[in-house]
Amino acid sequence: MLIGASCHTREELARAAALGVDYAVVGPVLATTTHPGATPLGWDGFARTIEHTRVPVYALGGLQSADLGTALDHGAHGIAMRRGAWDRGGAAG
Repeated sequence: MLIGASCHTREELARAAALGVDYAVVGPVLATTTHPGATPLGWDGFARTIEHTRVPVYALGGLQSADLGTALDHGAHGIAMRRGAWDRGGAAG
């Protein structure tokens, strides 16, 4: 069994790491319809948030499969998608 955490800040990610999670998702990286009031981190903000963590981190929020290369370039282990995995033609959520 794997234990994961959903994080939005460096502090939350540090707490998740201290708790010994197996992985974390961090976001939202981009604007997403599932959290319309959330302020996106952007790719540079995502990179700063995950900097120096030893926990594998997946980018989340407004992403589609085409964003995988950008995520990897910014230190992610991969991407996590909800709406973007199913919406082939439109904006991700």
